[in-house]
Amino acid sequence: MSSNNTIVVGVDETPAGASALKWAAREAELRDAELKIVHVWQIDAAVAMAGAEVPWMAYESDARSNAARWVTETIGAQDPSGRPRRIDVVQGAPGPTLVEASREADMLVVGTRVHTGISRVLFGSVSHYCLTHAQCVVVAVPTVSTGDVLDVESADELVDH
Repeated sequence: MSSNNTIVVGVDETPAGASALKWAAREAELRDAELKIVHVWQIDAAVAMAGAEVPWMAYESDARSNAARWVTETIGAQDPSGRPRRIDVVQGAPGPTLVEASREADMLVVGTRVHTGISRVLFGSVSHYCLTHAQCVVVAVPTVSTGDVLDVESADELVDH
């Protein structure tokens, strides 16, 4: 395991993603670590299978601008020291992409959602994949049962520093 004082957080525009992002931002501040925010997007399977001419660069550009807007709305455009947020937008399968992005990191933070029965079988769990494949510490931050975003102080109580 590497130690370069970096925390990677996988995000999407969901309550689980917001919980993970807020927790990771707070943890990075406490550790004086670099926060690397990773948003993974996937090509729509139906579009890809149709073989249609699709402007992939436009999709990627939209993903980048949407991720930057969402991160700014969720935790602000700069970290507490005034440095701009680093946001990587990557096309791929979320689990393997996040594991690869965290290869040199000290910690990978992901949000969790409740998957039951058939949805777990069909869609799997990104957090489970990361927990079983990452080479660094993985923190899976839950959302509260109401779907509200878990506040940083509540998530902080889940781990020892």
